Amino acid sequence: MRGRLRYLLALGFIALFALLPAPDSDTGKPYVAYLQVRTWLLGDDSPFASWNAADRAPQLVVDLRQSPPIEDPALLAERTAEFARITTEWAMARQQTDAPEPGTVAPTPVQLPLTVTIGSNGVRATLPTPVGEPAVFEAFFPSRASLLPACVTIVIALVFRRVLLALLAGGLIGAIAFCLPHDASLPDFFRAIASGSWHFAADALFARSLCSDFYLRITMFVVFLFMTVGVITRNGGVHGTVEVLQRRVHGAVSAQLATWATGLTIFFDDYTNCMVTGTAMRPLTDSQKISREKLAYIVDSTAAPVAGVSLFSTWITYEISQFRAPLTLVTDSDGRPYTEADAFDVFLATLPFRFYCFLALMLVPLVVLMRRDFGPMLAAERRARAGVAATEPGTKGLLRDTRAETPVPGVPLRARNGILPMCVLILGAATAILGFDIESDVALFFSSGAAYLVAVALTLGQRLLSLRQLLSISLGSTRVLVPAFGILFLAWTLGHISNDLDTSFFLCAGARDAMAAEALPLVLFGLSGLVAFATGTSFGTMAILLPNVVVLAHGLGADASFLGDPQLGGPALMVLSIGAVLEGAIFGDHCSPISDTTVLSSLGSRCDHLAHVSTQIPYALLTAAAALLLGYLPMVLLSPSWWPLSYLAAIVFFLVFLRVVGRDPARPPAPRPTRSSA
Repeated sequence: MRGRLRYLLALGFIALFALLPAPDSDTGKPYVAYLQVRTWLLGDDSPFASWNAADRAPQLVVDLRQSPPIEDPALLAERTAEFARITTEWAMARQQTDAPEPGTVAPTPVQLPLTVTIGSNGVRATLPTPVGEPAVFEAFFPSRASLLPACVTIVIALVFRRVLLALLAGGLIGAIAFCLPHDASLPDFFRAIASGSWHFAADALFARSLCSDFYLRITMFVVFLFMTVGVITRNGGVHGTVEVLQRRVHGAVSAQLATWATGLTIFFDDYTNCMVTGTAMRPLTDSQKISREKLAYIVDSTAAPVAGVSLFSTWITYEISQFRAPLTLVTDSDGRPYTEADAFDVFLATLPFRFYCFLALMLVPLVVLMRRDFGPMLAAERRARAGVAATEPGTKGLLRDTRAETPVPGVPLRARNGILPMCVLILGAATAILGFDIESDVALFFSSGAAYLVAVALTLGQRLLSLRQLLSISLGSTRVLVPAFGILFLAWTLGHISNDLDTSFFLCAGARDAMAAEALPLVLFGLSGLVAFATGTSFGTMAILLPNVVVLAHGLGADASFLGDPQLGGPALMVLSIGAVLEGAIFGDHCSPISDTTVLSSLGSRCDHLAHVSTQIPYALLTAAAALLLGYLPMVLLSPSWWPLSYLAAIVFFLVFLRVVGRDPARPPAPRPTRSSA
């Protein structure tokens, strides 16, 4: 990416964060207060837990106090009911777990008073406990400072092209902002620097990232996977597999299509997709002079998009769980109240409107078959075709190739030595996740360990390498992970800091007033994309928006008689809006340089991280534009039943755009005309 363009993008992001609307006092701040209290009551340390001894959750009796007071009785009743519904959400969430006594709302539950006081600067909530003092929650409203971590990280990454520096600076500044008092004096600034640095290092980085069981299992999955790839590379398995594929793959087009097809087959988990597709297909794409940036784009475009819409993935349970509880508060098109068992059917109803995921999956083969690229990707592909560097000149690669990329001299190239360990990894993880309902991180950890053991057993059994060589290869293959893990753990840490600052709450509340009935799906797509981009997490974005969207969209659709019928309009707008939130979250995560799947795509493809981000964003923006203008816009202006035509129009749009704007990277650029001298 050229320096001038990078500076313009950095200025653009600064302007965007500066001009974003802040939550107002009438609706925005009360909505932030609701989100903050809801997070407290639904968190791991929820005060509800102490009232669940009799296998029932208490019924909330809400005393809502707001400054200035709410004069409209109907509005007061509506906001009070929002808080009262939180106990139902908590009970539904408990039923999703394996707890021996899941929480339910009993027919005659305990009447539990919840006092919520909303002031001009923050919120205070109290809830009685069975024994002792009441549980108290106090929080200030997030300010524009909550956007600092994302803004600083993105700007530094663009200007200086140092991802580790950007993540470190963004996290530290965010942690200092979190520890800075709202009425800070000069001495408070110096104390905040010390306490913020400690909060960043000890709490966000060490306790919540390095010592988290989930993150440790994902880390060990990556370690085992790289050791497996190192072994099957040196024992000839990878190159034997590449030889088999090369007999069927003829040229860059078929190699890219084979990579895309491989990504589609790993539909059950995005982490597995990122790492397995990138590491398995990299030797093949390298042999056909395909850039690492292009490989990373194909990997990233078949990771979250395919997992997000698959009916057999680690995503579907999570996605459904986010709107399962509030679904019981609205009715279907026949006027029948939804039940929690209807959540899967609602998810199926959203599939035609998952425009970004399906269009992202469609765009890849169109780009490949038409031999058309554009933007920074075109330059990267031209360099690769010319046999120059795999990444942009002057960039510091995320991972560097070593001699471990070639087999040990003299070993036979046998495809089975590469295919069998990968089959153990993929089939083992899929069976554990889908067949035994094991958590994805646990399944990936054990399946990658099993794949490594199979690779070692095959190597020793055929006497291809000695045990000492295997140990050396295993250790050597993990050395290249040090900078990548630095990025990954700092990205997770930045997400924790953003969560501490309630960044997503600030963004959601600031844009909530723009949500008119017809514009709601478009606004939600943009809002969820922005939240996911700024925080680097699609799951976190879904958790914030989805539980609040169900009732909001259903009510707006019914009140505005969406589709000409209030009874049909509520469910129809709700389904469209759920799909828009899911898609926008994946779009923002797809573009974000601090997203874990973006980092893992770079890692698996051995591509410079910033080069991957800068080359992928134009393709993601093109897909998002098609999803908005040719997907959601016709749905709200015409009818949701027109969705097949939306996909057809989007494909035509892609074909025309690629034909007009795209260029064949195999052909050298046309020479620029020179001025003739007088």
